[in-house]
Amino acid sequence: MYKIIVLVRRFFLGVPLKVCFGLGYLLGMVISLDPKKRRVGFKNLKLAFPEKSAPELNRILKKSFVNFGLSLVETLILPRVFPLLAMKGFEKIPPAGGLIVGIHEGNWELNCSYFAKQRGFAVLAKRQKNKGLDKFLNEIRDESGLKVCFSLKTLVRRFEEGCVLGVVIDHGAENNAPLIDFFNHPVPTPRGAVFIARKLKIKIYPYFTVREKGFHNTLEIGDAIDPQGKTDEEVLLSLHAVYEELLYRNPEMYIWWFKRFKRKNDITAVILSDGKAGHYKQSKAFLSFLEETEYQVKSHVVDVKYRNQLSRVIMELYAFLSSKRCLGRGEFLKLFLSPSTMKILDSLAPDVVISAGSFVAAVNRVYSHYLGAKSVVLLRANIPLKKFDLAILPEHDRVNLDGGVKIKGSLFYPAALDDKFKICKEKFNLSDKKKIAVFIGGALFDRAMFSESLKLFLNQLRKFTEKKGYKILFSTSRRTSYEDEKLIATELSTFTNCEAVVFANRANYDFVFDGFVKSAEIVFVSGESISMISEVLSLQKPCVALLLERLDSKYNVFLESVKDDAVILASPFAIDEIKPAASTVFDQNRKKIKEAISTLF
Repeated sequence: MYKIIVLVRRFFLGVPLKVCFGLGYLLGMVISLDPKKRRVGFKNLKLAFPEKSAPELNRILKKSFVNFGLSLVETLILPRVFPLLAMKGFEKIPPAGGLIVGIHEGNWELNCSYFAKQRGFAVLAKRQKNKGLDKFLNEIRDESGLKVCFSLKTLVRRFEEGCVLGVVIDHGAENNAPLIDFFNHPVPTPRGAVFIARKLKIKIYPYFTVREKGFHNTLEIGDAIDPQGKTDEEVLLSLHAVYEELLYRNPEMYIWWFKRFKRKNDITAVILSDGKAGHYKQSKAFLSFLEETEYQVKSHVVDVKYRNQLSRVIMELYAFLSSKRCLGRGEFLKLFLSPSTMKILDSLAPDVVISAGSFVAAVNRVYSHYLGAKSVVLLRANIPLKKFDLAILPEHDRVNLDGGVKIKGSLFYPAALDDKFKICKEKFNLSDKKKIAVFIGGALFDRAMFSESLKLFLNQLRKFTEKKGYKILFSTSRRTSYEDEKLIATELSTFTNCEAVVFANRANYDFVFDGFVKSAEIVFVSGESISMISEVLSLQKPCVALLLERLDSKYNVFLESVKDDAVILASPFAIDEIKPAASTVFDQNRKKIKEAISTLF
């Protein structure tokens, strides 16, 4: 490797600068062909500049690759490039010395060697893994008089010899490094620069490079930052603010595929909503599990609207055929999503996109790949689930799922339970006596059988609750028919122990379900209400599923999957004989989902 680099350097030292520039430009374009670098670069740019469009970001990324290629060539021909450089602000550093701080922008080798030409200069560096490359770099550093130190002790010694010092602050963060906002994202940032400056009682000087034209660069030293009397976090935040301002003006100078945001401590999640309350509830549940991690989670909900029905069909076809190569192809989304939807999506830079159901699954697939984000799909979709980074499905969906997560029941996460219980208790003036909660849905296949079974259950419920001294909390759903509501009202009018009855088609409250469940010792739910049974189990309350009619295979598969966690009660509804117990479904599902999340990020 060393001999090859030396021969390449001799070639570049002998050809005209225009040839060097052309080859450097070409080298940058070749490096840009690396799909992984393009993905990371585009993703990082979108994180830093969420307001910029895909074409703008791709132009910046292309220029960044070109600048990198030119920087590599510049490193080979340093003596020829020195006369083309301009320096601003070096006089700000006093004779007593200072600490110059940089980031991975411009040409670090060129800048440091040029600094060394002006004054004694020493930098803290790491050994290159490739020994040949390491040897070559240290030789060209020696040519310019640059002092390279591989330990803090050596760096301090160079300062005592009169050298100005130099380090970077976006590389090599220790495990306990402070999280400092960089473009509004908390990233681990090494505190070594602050430690050195404080120990040696010198000031910190940020520097930045701007490529004017060709190999003409302007190196500028910024105003001093005094670390004395400030915390490490305050100093590092000030440095980041300087670089953010400079990168807003010259974003192409940064090496964006450098993994600056790899260890960032925040996650931006976008929930794609199809307008269905149940789907949104499950998406929010996954978000709640995500919020249990060590990450700071920021979330946005976007209502997805297609331009027309044909747009959805084409989008699903494209989602099926596309790959991760569609990174940065946001223009395609604009063709098929409504302008209002696209305006919101284009302003966001998600790390993970969440959707439930088929309607928005294709958008999830294309949008997440467009931005290099992780994709999470809940419930079955119209495109293969292997197209997503994570699929979470209930067992009763009976879908073969390689590498995904199968859970019991519908995805659910208890939210604001105590607050809803308090509101519910005040609304219905609930007593502290022991209670049973009952939730009745509606007939799906046999209305006559449903009504007949319901009447029989209510009769058994009255006997059981009066014998055991239970108060009753009763609620119907929007699916409950007018005839069944009338039956329930007539039957309950003879009960003396009802504390609260809610007919959802007359008055519906979002706190009733949670409030009733938390109040009750046992919860009865009609067997066709998969989501409510799942939620009761997740709330770890003893649950009894009522078979009020003959159900089809989907519902029977669900009930079979939870038979160890819920009591399945059919006619004649012998409530006295059941022994319901609290469920562990939530803990089981939670464990699976958290393990999946840990591998996702």
